[in-house]
Amino acid sequence: MTELELRDLRKTYRARGRPPVAAVRGIDLALRPGELLGLLGPSGCGKSTTLRMIAGLETVTGGDILVGGASVTGLPAQRRNIGVAFENYALYPPLTVAENLAFGLRARRGADRADVARRVKEIAERVDLTDVLDARPAGLSSGQKQRVSLARALIREPDVLLLDEPLSHLDAAQRDTTRRELKRIQRDLGHTTILVTHDQEEALSLADRIAVMKDGVIQQLGTPYEIYDTPATVFVADFVGEPAINLLPGTATADGHARLSATARIALPVPVAAGREVVVGVRPEDLALGGEDGLAARVVAHEPLLESGLATLAVDGVDRPLVVLTGPEVRLAHDDRVQVTADPRLTHVFDAETGDALR
Repeated sequence: MTELELRDLRKTYRARGRPPVAAVRGIDLALRPGELLGLLGPSGCGKSTTLRMIAGLETVTGGDILVGGASVTGLPAQRRNIGVAFENYALYPPLTVAENLAFGLRARRGADRADVARRVKEIAERVDLTDVLDARPAGLSSGQKQRVSLARALIREPDVLLLDEPLSHLDAAQRDTTRRELKRIQRDLGHTTILVTHDQEEALSLADRIAVMKDGVIQQLGTPYEIYDTPATVFVADFVGEPAINLLPGTATADGHARLSATARIALPVPVAAGREVVVGVRPEDLALGGEDGLAARVVAHEPLLESGLATLAVDGVDRPLVVLTGPEVRLAHDDRVQVTADPRLTHVFDAETGDALR
């Protein structure tokens, strides 16, 4: 198992006649041996560019990449011993699965045929591909293609494993199954791994830690629980969580509340100077129907989801709708009047100007 460290890693794209574009703006990360870190963020945030720089597929504008304590920034991709499972699989159509797995090993000078065959057999058993070793990519399902891509990255016994949106082309059932397999394989083999994804469910379920990115900058680094329970910014709070967090603008009052409208107020979890503009965040599962001092609201819609329900409410005087996760026994009709209460201990408050959490 190998450590991976990124020091002030930067990438700026320059094109004649156009202003430079800073895709990655100084990333500092240190991965422990065997750790799986999720790079999570929307399209264009710089996560795939970061992965490509680590792999040696993209030149580095500034900073350093260290694998096992040694810089690899100046090394070509083929000398970095970094395995990459690509989003589009990148399989060779004319070759069988076995030939795809063996291709990289055979390309090396002095590769022993018996050793290559042994390693192909071992990795095929590890990722459940033994039944399709003689098949070609065109005859494989999306899940099988993804496993072949992963196996081809693993067979070279890399120091670091990079996964680029590994589940994005799978349907819901395949995604669940492959996600569990992927976690088992990574734990069994112990590779230091970076998972690049825009899917929060992927990151939350697979990663030991998550780095949430926006505009080439890491907004927050922490465990899945830390990211979800104590978001550092409005962006992180809004990006992570399904259903999405409720974000309500307001003004702090002297008695420890935020005034959302002339008639709606909500208790704040921390002292905030009166008059300060804030954004109050409450996750749908942290709101409850009922209570005398809650927010007065009207039911806009209620979606029964069998094991739970999702109620969309219009709070009196507040422009933004409020989403509440309800129990399976709750029955609501359009235009019903309800009261909604929030536990201050589960409420988040952010500065309206900077978007930073107030602790």
